[in-house]
Amino acid sequence: MAGYIKNWNAQQIKNQLWSAYLTCTDARQDGFTTWPIKQDLYRIKWMLDDMLRRCPTYSLEPEWLKEQEQNRILDILKNEK
Repeated sequence: MAGYIKNWNAQQIKNQLWSAYLTCTDARQDGFTTWPIKQDLYRIKWMLDDMLRRCPTYSLEPEWLKEQEQNRILDILKNEK
């Protein structure tokens, strides 16, 4: 088996997802436009949940996940002000 070659860019994926979100939450758009986009977001979420569930757990992963969750909580609290 050949070595892994990363041929994708996480920032580009994030940008595309952000674009879908912005379109889906745009009050000027109708449900005929936004519902299929939201369905795509659900399909992507379910696919990622399944992939992550099947991946092994790494030794640094629990600590990293805890730090990320704390950062998310802080961001939520900052945005509520």
